[in-house]
Amino acid sequence: MKMNEKIDIVIPNVVFAWGSQYHLTTDEFMLYAHLQFMKQVGQWNQTRTSVDMIIQYLGLQTKNKQRDKSGVIDNLSSLEEKGYIKIECDGDIKKTFFTVKQIQEPLLAGFIVELDEDGKKRTFKGYTKISGRFYNLANNEGRALMVIAYITWRKKINYDIPKSEWVKVLGTSKSTVENSFMDYKERFLNVEEGDYYQNEQGQIRQETNSYAISDKQETFIELNEIEEKYKGGNYLDKMKEKVNDNIVRSDNKIFMQIFDKGTYIEFEGYRVWSESECEFTKREGQKKIDRMLASKKNDGYASKVVTSLERKYQEYIERRKRQHDMVELMSQKHLEEWEIVNMDTSVTDETLEFVTSYIKKEKSDVDFTAFLDD
Repeated sequence: MKMNEKIDIVIPNVVFAWGSQYHLTTDEFMLYAHLQFMKQVGQWNQTRTSVDMIIQYLGLQTKNKQRDKSGVIDNLSSLEEKGYIKIECDGDIKKTFFTVKQIQEPLLAGFIVELDEDGKKRTFKGYTKISGRFYNLANNEGRALMVIAYITWRKKINYDIPKSEWVKVLGTSKSTVENSFMDYKERFLNVEEGDYYQNEQGQIRQETNSYAISDKQETFIELNEIEEKYKGGNYLDKMKEKVNDNIVRSDNKIFMQIFDKGTYIEFEGYRVWSESECEFTKREGQKKIDRMLASKKNDGYASKVVTSLERKYQEYIERRKRQHDMVELMSQKHLEEWEIVNMDTSVTDETLEFVTSYIKKEKSDVDFTAFLDD
């Protein structure tokens, strides 16, 4: 899935700190970045998604669907355990939508990891900004995205990366790193080979290679820039002030389904929007529906969702109509029976107290519960 090239996400540099509790695998890193790009408008730290959507967007489909789902769930759980996200889910996470909240401590609390190996000290702190363009260059490959992000950060602090460090950051073998870099050179990676020199012992050595990404844009962001970016009014809160539908205003889940471009619209939200008498709600919801109908992404998936919701809504209306008609029919029949009894001239005052409007009916084969709502 391609992202808007003008959108940026912010990655805490502790994700690269191998051997620490914060270090992410390349698959976890890809998922973490994806969840940030998919965060909701007006909800800058929140994403509504599902396991199936993640698999589809990241191109993780294989012939073994259960293994695909288990892999995503394992990575989500690991991100939560490492303190990067919090998952809120009602029901089985494999089958239902859930909310992922980005925990702000890794970004705003100044997490720092210091490594001391073989007398060399390395400090992991600060933040790296990844643009939608860089994300797209990785083509849904976690290792490629981590290479891009790590080069982006180290380039900013003028630090060349030795091959031994790549092995630790990426969590793989030296041969795998070399093979991957051969591929990346074709796509986005510029490598300047280090010069050869002779050390004091007369041995030939090579200086560390220098790496760069083909897109030369600024990629580092300071903490005060993050706070500045998200300072100010909430767009969706301003939208809610214009809504005069009490159901939409009071139920945030329904409101987000109708007004938030990034929130998946479910049947209840679609029903409330369809039946709302608030002109603002109807107009803004229609804009979202129109965009979904016009979308060509993922083989028109959004358009198919709208078609399915409309079909279910029409079935819901028909079911309600049948229920109403059945209640009306039963009420009318009861009224007619009552009138017949009270018009019977053979009934005298003496026998009136023993007369009832109830008439025993033959057992019906009609199951009236079939006309009720599920």
